[in-house]
Amino acid sequence: MTNLLVLHGATVAVATSALWNTGLIGQLVEIFLNQPPTALMALFVLLLMLVHFIVAFTATHLAEKEDQEDPEESEPSSKRRMTWIPEAPERNLGMEPDMFDPTDYPLAAIARANDDKESFLALYPCLKDSLLQSMEDSDMPPEAVEWAREALDYTVLGGKCNRGITVVTVHRALTRAQQGRNLTLIEVARAGVLGWAIEFLQAFFLVADDIMDDSQTRRGQPCWYKVPKVGMIAINDSFLLESFVFSLLRQHFGHEDYYSDLMDLFVRVTQKTVFGQLLDTTLAASVHEGAVDFSRYNMDTYSTIVNYKTAFYTFYLPVAIGMITSGVKDEASFTLAKNICCQMGHYFQVQDDFLDCYGDVETIGKVGTDIQDNKCSWLVVQALELANPAQLKILKENYGEDNPKKIDKVKELFKTLKLEKVFRDFEEQSYKEIQQELDKLKLIPRDVFEILLKKIYKRDK
Repeated sequence: MTNLLVLHGATVAVATSALWNTGLIGQLVEIFLNQPPTALMALFVLLLMLVHFIVAFTATHLAEKEDQEDPEESEPSSKRRMTWIPEAPERNLGMEPDMFDPTDYPLAAIARANDDKESFLALYPCLKDSLLQSMEDSDMPPEAVEWAREALDYTVLGGKCNRGITVVTVHRALTRAQQGRNLTLIEVARAGVLGWAIEFLQAFFLVADDIMDDSQTRRGQPCWYKVPKVGMIAINDSFLLESFVFSLLRQHFGHEDYYSDLMDLFVRVTQKTVFGQLLDTTLAASVHEGAVDFSRYNMDTYSTIVNYKTAFYTFYLPVAIGMITSGVKDEASFTLAKNICCQMGHYFQVQDDFLDCYGDVETIGKVGTDIQDNKCSWLVVQALELANPAQLKILKENYGEDNPKKIDKVKELFKTLKLEKVFRDFEEQSYKEIQQELDKLKLIPRDVFEILLKKIYKRDK
């Protein structure tokens, strides 16, 4: 009903303008008002168009109100809630079309969800099925599709989903701040799709990273490459996961004006993360005359690695996505968001380095390997700054060796240097500094960053 009113109002307004240009309305006024179409005619047309504009505006407002149903209502009609049907991109470049049908979003399941994580997880099956269907449409044999299905479930699921869920919470915070309303179910689903794109990107990074680090476990189970039938096939599986990131963007957002911004953001953040991984792995491989070369192990190097390897895709990416889809345009807001997110990313990675050494294996879901992998971690940088000559000798003789006794010697040195207390002090100071930065916010709602900070402050996994 309301959509018809909008269409009617717009149509009449356009028709009125067209008739005015042809002079037909002027002739009618001359006949019925018995006077030439001068100032009165202009006033008549203006009033007519104003009436229809009010009709169209009111109908649009009612349509928006109808779409802003409480996401927690039971069993909504997905057909009734649809406000758009995306058109396929004009060009498929010789490839098969693969646009997602928005009526397939599990809106009823999202509405029944008790929290953001539950609604986020409810979206995964339909996205996975759509991606696998695109493989079938590309004439992939059943065994290849089944391999991809197993790889997806094994590598994408099982995490905390903090990055993906953050996209939804950021989009909600910005929508409330800018428009004073909650997200519709369709908006929750679409934000969730972008969140899952980050989770697929994360899976790509982790599968590759586990191979490079020779890790044994991930999320409480053997790393994907450690599954007997997988092995080095996992390298290609990591590429498959990365390709699915861009399939999700195309399938669900290829028709949007901001599609190119999303693509550019994902490509550039992916590249920066790879840059960080390059620094991390090449530095870990630096050995001089059989001993670890600590000449580049300092806080400047560490901060560079952290910003590129962690901060951009873990913190800035979900925030920037929410800003793009919420219509934020000014560059100053994105720069501010990036700076705060990098600060949070540094804090987060220091936590990660601490947990790698001191965290409970059952809780964090993996066995720490930073010491034997010769990583430029926050702990070893601190040790290099605090150790006396005798302690430096112990560190140089034992760090970077995959030997349980040498690993224990390094951990004992960390204990002697009281690095656990150093970390606790750093954590409190970082939290205060981030809060001080948030106090200065004017361009972006504070809630956007408070959501992230609450998730990571004093985390244990």
